[in-house]
Amino acid sequence: MQLNAITRKSALPALVLLVVIIVATMIRSARSPFGVELATSPYGESGATLFLAALLFLAVGVVMGKTTPRSGLVNGYCTLAIPLYGVIACGIFVAPSTLVAASVSLCFALAIHLLLTSLHRADDKDSVFFAAILLGLMVPLYPPAIVLVGVLPIAIFTLALSARQIILMVAGYALPLLATSYAFWYMGNGFWDAAINIFELLQRDHTAPIGHIPYLAIAVVAAATIILFWGGIYAVAHPDKMFRLARVRRSLLLFVWITVLALTMLFIPACDITLIAIIAVPLGTLLTFALNILPNNHSTIAYWLLLLLFFIHLFVE
Repeated sequence: MQLNAITRKSALPALVLLVVIIVATMIRSARSPFGVELATSPYGESGATLFLAALLFLAVGVVMGKTTPRSGLVNGYCTLAIPLYGVIACGIFVAPSTLVAASVSLCFALAIHLLLTSLHRADDKDSVFFAAILLGLMVPLYPPAIVLVGVLPIAIFTLALSARQIILMVAGYALPLLATSYAFWYMGNGFWDAAINIFELLQRDHTAPIGHIPYLAIAVVAAATIILFWGGIYAVAHPDKMFRLARVRRSLLLFVWITVLALTMLFIPACDITLIAIIAVPLGTLLTFALNILPNNHSTIAYWLLLLLFFIHLFVE
């Protein structure tokens, strides 16, 4: 089946596939977890927690389905980012703290969606403010996400924000930490105890041994990386007319720099496989861009090969 036939229609088939991916991976992780999924959390999660996490992952998929067409990186309506997000976020590993992973992933997806909204509206102050709040909220939930403070300068230069928008963005990012500090102080603790706790959590080493990583998980990552580079090389060799729009070029730069920035979390000792659920957000859009810019026959083969590797990884290892 050609890729265009399954990605340019209703979002329902893509959402159904995402549900299948989420349910299948959670059942697999509950019955036979990989070593790396146990290395950072010896405690199991309740069924209600997993159900709520699954709903949040599904919500991220819905946001991804709206964000990718808005980015301008695909021609017309395309729902391919929805299942691709699921393959990366849940298909490689399921984070031990599934609810935390789903929560920070949703915050990140909404923040990027709001930043793209400001790209379409030159003087939109609300979007950048709430995007910064969501980025700041990720830090108390998952301390290694503090590196995503770099999204602020990236957005400032990529989206050409005004001075008023910059001030609102900085204030919005600081608001969740200040609110958390106030809550700590109200409960009788020190005002800066929340910041100190976050700093201490950043020092904890959650690095999993390399030997715990299944080979097919590496194959899925390698396939996604090859698709990205393949699409990038093809885009340079065959520049499409859509790149004549400055808005599209800025949108692509935004996703590329955010992906690179998220990868720097690997250098933080407290970083664990929750990173995969975070980085799946920009990667889902970039993979969609790569598959859409490739010739249809090539992209169809690459897409089905990625799904095949995912299902083999799910049931074999």
